[in-house]
Amino acid sequence: MSEMQIPILITKEGCHRCHELKEWLDQRDAKYIERDINDEEFVHELLHDDNFLTTFCDVDGCIVNTPVVIHKGKYWFKELWGVSGLREKEAKKLFGVN
Repeated sequence: MSEMQIPILITKEGCHRCHELKEWLDQRDAKYIERDINDEEFVHELLHDDNFLTTFCDVDGCIVNTPVVIHKGKYWFKELWGVSGLREKEAKKLFGVN
């Protein structure tokens, strides 16, 4: 699996769902790259991604609720979470784990 195919997990400090997802992924030995939404260099990269701008930004600015997963050019966020927590079926498909 090349690095381009490894999902990128956008997190931030103090994010309960970020911790929950990372723990779930680590238990399954899933491969992912973690990036902090407070990293200025990373934010600069995101602000030059048209897909990011279309998904999270409008004339008033950008709002990103973490965690977000970037995989194959798509942003996954609300698809992974329901009222009862992590949607494991979706997460398993996205990260290719059992």
